[in-house]
Amino acid sequence: MLLYVKSTKGIKRLTKEERSFYSIIDNIGEILVGIFLSDGHISRRTKTSNPRFHFHQSGKIQKRPYFYLVYESFKIFCTKDYSNYIRTWIDKKTKQEYSSISFTTMQLPCFISIHNAWYLNGRKRVPHNIMDILTPVGLAHWIMGDGSRKNKGLHLSVYSFTTDEVNLLIKVLNNKFGVKCSIHNHSSVGNKPRIYIWQESMDLLRLQVNEYIIPSMKYKIGK
Repeated sequence: MLLYVKSTKGIKRLTKEERSFYSIIDNIGEILVGIFLSDGHISRRTKTSNPRFHFHQSGKIQKRPYFYLVYESFKIFCTKDYSNYIRTWIDKKTKQEYSSISFTTMQLPCFISIHNAWYLNGRKRVPHNIMDILTPVGLAHWIMGDGSRKNKGLHLSVYSFTTDEVNLLIKVLNNKFGVKCSIHNHSSVGNKPRIYIWQESMDLLRLQVNEYIIPSMKYKIGK
């Protein structure tokens, strides 16, 4: 996955004291959990530097309501004059136009504990306390970011995680949210796993996440 990071050259840098004023409030923390299970990333240039949060989406459509939902939640962590980075290209095989849109926050100390929880030796992982920190809000963002309708059930992509981590996520879905699910391997991406939420659990899933999913994403859980 490519991350397109806008240059910060020429932007006034905050002092150490000014950076310390930023904090992750509860609802932002819940959103981050779901985003990290899908397309969100935090990077840290060195072991002593402050991390920064990246988010991007790519595809054929220009209107991206989910992207802007995420951006509105995190723009407070971006510089005041920040604008999103948009890139377009033509696929050589399909001849169709694609685009990606992304934003990157400032480097802030409030992201340190989150980076430490989600990354080990540069690899994104599932935190050991995921049972405690994944809420219906986070699950809704996971679905909006990486969910796909499959027949009358739902697939959740978990390509970047280990087998043990995927099993942990299934345990959380079973025990905390009460939904039945299993692992489906996806042959088109090297037989990597996806979590499949069964049709019989979709009503219960909708009951828990529906209010947090924007209209353009309702199709993923069935309207």
